[in-house]
Amino acid sequence: MIRLDKQFLFGKFKGIFEIYCKEENPLHFVLKKMLEKELIDGIIGTTQDETGIRPKLFVNSDNLELSYISFNGGQISLLKKAIQKYQLKKIAVVAPSCILDGLNKTQYYGIGCNWVKTAIALKIGILCLGVATEESLKYEVLDIAQKKSKVRRSYVAEEGFILETVEGTKIKVDMETHHHYVNSACKYCLNLSARGSDITYVPLEDKRRAIFIIRSERGWRTLSIVQKAFSQKLQFKFLNYNDVKYLENLLRKKVILNIDNILERVDMGLPVPKWNNNRFRRFYRIWNSISEINIEEEVF
Repeated sequence: MIRLDKQFLFGKFKGIFEIYCKEENPLHFVLKKMLEKELIDGIIGTTQDETGIRPKLFVNSDNLELSYISFNGGQISLLKKAIQKYQLKKIAVVAPSCILDGLNKTQYYGIGCNWVKTAIALKIGILCLGVATEESLKYEVLDIAQKKSKVRRSYVAEEGFILETVEGTKIKVDMETHHHYVNSACKYCLNLSARGSDITYVPLEDKRRAIFIIRSERGWRTLSIVQKAFSQKLQFKFLNYNDVKYLENLLRKKVILNIDNILERVDMGLPVPKWNNNRFRRFYRIWNSISEINIEEEVF
């Protein structure tokens, strides 16, 4: 029996907050203040400019500007540079679950650099409904709005998944359409909510607001320190799970599409990217025993 329940879609969490920042995006504000208070000494994330979206290492708060579009590729390769060249020892990583899953494996096996196990101070996962290239997003907008335009940012709202163009047009996207345009590997992902991170970040329509899903003691402690130090600039609103039920519905729609993709390729005898027989056996075991297994320890 397939069960797409709360535990599988959302994973474990300690609390959910909507955070409002008077000055700027709350994630940017929190990261900048963490740098200034020396809670961290570097940030690995992505940035966006005229040339496109690319991974970047930030070592000071002056030039911190993260991309508003989810992106995967190259973040892990910056770890060695951060640790060996810049001698960083308290790094925050902001990325979707695919990057964090790779980071978890890198830490576990000590791949590339021995100090990577202890150098990560905070993992902030981005709730991700699938990564698409800038060009793919242009054609996705063309498909829906009959007009080709560059996408500035994406976010979630109660009405669904929204793409905002550089002209300021806001376009509601159904999951079936978005699924068609995302990268192929994103069509097999089953960890859209970034289980295994310290904090899951969910962007909202108002750039000064965001949902933070606190998953670990480290995430809880870090946000508490920043909130106490800057209580006049950060407003925390505790949310019940019912307040974010719309997120579960979005995740369920995308995961069902992903599972259909996986099973379709299996039925046709085609290989599935990054899925071997052992992984399939593990998937079916967990899929049918979701209440008995700690999903946080499983990586897909």
